[in-house]
Amino acid sequence: MEFRILGPVELRLGDRKFALGRAKERALLGVLMLNHGKVVSLRTVIEALWDDNPPTHAKKDLQAYISRLRAALRRCGASARIVTQRAGYLFLLEDDELDYARFKALVRDSGITRRAGRLDDAAAALREAMDLWHGLPVEDLSTVWMERTREDLDLYDRVAGYQALCAVELERGHFREVLQILDVAMVEHEFDTEYIAQRLAALDGLGHYEEFDAYWKQVYDRSARSFGTGPARELQELHRRLLQSRDVLAPADFHRTQAALRALPPAQLPSRVSGFVGRSADLARLDELLLRSRVGGSPATLIVAITGPAGVGKTELGLHWAHGVREQFPHGQLHADLSGYGSGPPRDPADVLAEFLDALGVAAAAMPASLSARTAMLRTLLDDRRVLFFLDNARDSEQVEPLLPGSAQCVVVVTSRHRLSDLVTRRGAYRLEAGRFTGTEVAQLLAGLLRESPVARPDPATVVALTGGTPQAVRTLAELLPVIEELPGPAELLLAGELASGTILTSLLWSCDALGPHAARLFRSLALHVDQGIAGEAVCALDGTDDETTRGALAELGSRYLVSREDGRYRMDPLTRAAGERLALTLDPRTDRLRAQARLLDWYIARVTEAAETLTPTRWRSAEPARRLPDYAAAKTFLAAEEAWLSAAIHRAASSDLARAATLLRLLRPHLAFTGVGWRESAEAVLLAARAATDLDAEGQALTALARIHRALGDPVRAEESLQLAATIFRVTHDNRSLTEVLLLLAGHAEDSGDRVYAESCLRQALEVQSGLEEPAQCAAVHGALGAHLRRRERLEEASGHLSHAKLLYAELGDDRRHAGVALELGRLSRRTGRVNDAVRFLTEAVTMHDRHPADHEETLAALVELSEAGCDAGAHGDVLLHARKALGISRSPTDHSQAVRALVALVRSLAATGRQAEAWNESRQTIALVAELDDPVHDHVRAQFSRLGLWPARLDP
Repeated sequence: MEFRILGPVELRLGDRKFALGRAKERALLGVLMLNHGKVVSLRTVIEALWDDNPPTHAKKDLQAYISRLRAALRRCGASARIVTQRAGYLFLLEDDELDYARFKALVRDSGITRRAGRLDDAAAALREAMDLWHGLPVEDLSTVWMERTREDLDLYDRVAGYQALCAVELERGHFREVLQILDVAMVEHEFDTEYIAQRLAALDGLGHYEEFDAYWKQVYDRSARSFGTGPARELQELHRRLLQSRDVLAPADFHRTQAALRALPPAQLPSRVSGFVGRSADLARLDELLLRSRVGGSPATLIVAITGPAGVGKTELGLHWAHGVREQFPHGQLHADLSGYGSGPPRDPADVLAEFLDALGVAAAAMPASLSARTAMLRTLLDDRRVLFFLDNARDSEQVEPLLPGSAQCVVVVTSRHRLSDLVTRRGAYRLEAGRFTGTEVAQLLAGLLRESPVARPDPATVVALTGGTPQAVRTLAELLPVIEELPGPAELLLAGELASGTILTSLLWSCDALGPHAARLFRSLALHVDQGIAGEAVCALDGTDDETTRGALAELGSRYLVSREDGRYRMDPLTRAAGERLALTLDPRTDRLRAQARLLDWYIARVTEAAETLTPTRWRSAEPARRLPDYAAAKTFLAAEEAWLSAAIHRAASSDLARAATLLRLLRPHLAFTGVGWRESAEAVLLAARAATDLDAEGQALTALARIHRALGDPVRAEESLQLAATIFRVTHDNRSLTEVLLLLAGHAEDSGDRVYAESCLRQALEVQSGLEEPAQCAAVHGALGAHLRRRERLEEASGHLSHAKLLYAELGDDRRHAGVALELGRLSRRTGRVNDAVRFLTEAVTMHDRHPADHEETLAALVELSEAGCDAGAHGDVLLHARKALGISRSPTDHSQAVRALVALVRSLAATGRQAEAWNESRQTIALVAELDDPVHDHVRAQFSRLGLWPARLDP
């Protein structure tokens, strides 16, 4: 007896067909037979027969159906039984046959015989198995549950069976039979990967190569349009394998095969660089650009120009991203090294286009001759196709433009040492500048490169300073570290590498080769003088041409990342600078280099002179120069900005242009703190050069500068030694101007050490030396210093004369800051002599000048405190409140505490004098809390003043 469910539900004995009741009953039997040997739950049966809308009496109906089915099976003489279980129903076949079970057994047997190599038997078993299918399984039932079940049966049983049969027939070489099966039995599964693979194999086996190629193109295009990717990787590998296996072919077929191989989607991306680190922000930006071009973007080709200096990792970044998105470009990835910077000439775009067209399947005979025709053919072939272009090492925009596709589906990645401004402005390219590595990224890269090496890891900040943060230089350094004892300098690192073409120097020289003659010359000059950065106006002086020409050359250098501009200054990384220095010493005559250096130093001497004149005027107002820096703050800012460059320039010029180096040192020394940036080394270099040249004047200038430097660095002994030597030299050379400066410095040193007698002696010598000079600024400085010295020694009448003379000279010179300083001294002197009104007048003058021309913090604070106290003495308490609070407002650090306490005392005195006792009491408590941390004189001052006001607590007395 045979049960059938692979079609209508039937019970047959030979050709005889038995009735099995109504459609619902037959459907119920079909559901049970599909699960033969397994218990089918009541819930499953109800869902199978009625979906989600069973009748209210479904269970009773089921019981009736089961009863009638059992009766029908008995009438037919079938041994199969339907057994009621607690959980549902169980169908047992016993001696009967079920076509579905027979199908499973035949498929299983075919697999065994196929593995045993009995292909004919396997094919016969599979054909017998597939002949058991007569239509839709259990076709009497059309519920959702049954439709889902049929889909599973079709996919996992029927389709799998036909695929197994096709696989056997392919092995047997029955290629036509395979195509017949696929065309008839698999028509609804033509997108299935196995279906495609078997059709390709059958067409290839029959030698239908044209149909094979057309079918593959159809499959590829359909996948690209539907999913945005090419066919599955295993299909692409099969396709390539089938093409390459045609090794016994007729000549005509051979040529057709080669054409098919050329028509494969190109996959030309080079491998990525191992040990890739960082760049997360850049990669995210590239992903964002790609997404925007795909969703709601303008219908234009996305062009990304990854630019930056040599060795910064442009290609690494571009390739890493390109490999990550290559699956989104099913029609291929094209790559070309444009050799824009290298040992040979840049590649001709026409040659690159020929390679691209060949990779896209264009035969040599069909290749257009002209550049424009090749560009047009490329754009025609790629219309509406998704291809990723990777154009590496482009010379400039002109080289790239003919290679651009027209399709908005394509994406172009260009890397270049050029900024590619035309590509950005004319073609809408997005420029992504690959930045230099930070210390963290350098540490990550070194850790990866040296993970198996015991060598100590250098400090990342040191590595960044040496390499400029370029990955190429960091990799080169990592290669050197295991075989060197200490870090190399930039010059040594430039030459490291296995081959000449692989050194950093060679790579940088390729960038220099692309420069025009003027830009190349300026690059070499800049490399010798750029140091910590050089201002644009200074570059114009160095170049010696007109400003427009120089700025054009600077723009060319910037476009190729050989210089950068930050905060208005032009800079070079250490390795680029070392390469430029090497070129300059090789190509430029020494006389040309010295002339350029002289132009630059003369420009700085003029600017520093202007700044010095602004800070400390030395000429009468009627003789002011036509060009002056606008104000005191601008002059200070200029000197601070140029300090590092000036220090290095003086050091460099000491051996080649001693006179200018000594002049700069002389001009700068009154105006800089000399606490850093290599000033001691620079001054010592001038001193050594002066002694070698027996130039006494330069030696004296260097010693005077060294004295200031030693004092700033906390070495008073060496400072005095230098000053004594300088004084001796200037007496020999009769340089009274410089001698005056030295004597003033010696007086200040003696004051600090407590030798007031020697200090006064130096000041009186300076006054005597000044008598024969026409130097009003120095004369004022000597009178002011001597007056302040005499005031401190209580020789007030004599002090007043010198201070008044200094004040008059400073007023005539227009030196408001030093004028204010002398007014402060006169105010202190007037307070000491009891001339309160004069004290208020002088101190008000000092404060007013400080308001108009902000001076040093300490001087401003001192003037405000003195004026507050003088105002209390004069009874001007309204003004005292203003000045005292202003003094408290600018008190900044513990060093200001003494002055702040004095201002608080004046404030309390004025509050008490104006009847504001509560406020006076509150302020006095704060003042008493502060003086607990200060020295005895301040403490005693507060105690004396507050005791007089009745505000000093008796408990604090001893």
